[in-house]
Amino acid sequence: MAAITPISALVVKDAPSMSSLVARRLMRAGFVVNEVPRADDAVRGASETSPDVVILDLLVDGGPATIAGERLRDSPETEDLPILALVPRDDAATKVALLELGCDDCLAKPFEPDELIARVHVLLRRRQNGRLVRRIGPLRVQLASGDAWIGARPLELTAGERAILSTLARAFPSVAQRAALDRLPWRPANDVSSNVTEVLVARLRQKLAAAGGGVEIRTVRRTGYRVQTTTATEAGV
Repeated sequence: MAAITPISALVVKDAPSMSSLVARRLMRAGFVVNEVPRADDAVRGASETSPDVVILDLLVDGGPATIAGERLRDSPETEDLPILALVPRDDAATKVALLELGCDDCLAKPFEPDELIARVHVLLRRRQNGRLVRRIGPLRVQLASGDAWIGARPLELTAGERAILSTLARAFPSVAQRAALDRLPWRPANDVSSNVTEVLVARLRQKLAAAGGGVEIRTVRRTGYRVQTTTATEAGV
């Protein structure tokens, strides 16, 4: 019988002189746990240890937690890692900020150890079940369904718009070929219009702009479309 690979977790904490209570609870549940002591070390620690999940257990004022969450999402090496943030029960502002930065879940402190373990397993099951999420700046796209969010706010999309956006997200950071978009299965069999793709892309552009998330769809001449952040556009990408 093949050995079961233990789940690896990275705990980002703010008390370097103390053994993390969170880490001890995870280890008792069979996790392999690594810790880093500062928000600034989150990306380095994740790159070095390749965890299955990152847990942010940082200062109650939320500043270091949001710094760590933002840096993890901005780094290509860590942008798809599941992130669970631990926040004070009465700190709704930090919870909202973390979700908008792309954290997958927030757990209010104090909490029961069993709930911590259960939340981690839920995050990992989502990945194992194929519900992978592509993050492009503040935009999150569930690749299987095309459901999308800017931060914590869902985008209201039609079936065709979800199909287009999912294809663009799968191709990111490369270009989604126009021919592939024209062959998507949502197109009715008797639809011979040549501009259906353009119409749907135009609608997506309007919705992304209205959401104010700093994400846009660029036309790549004679090739297709690319979704990217507006900061990439300003940098000439």
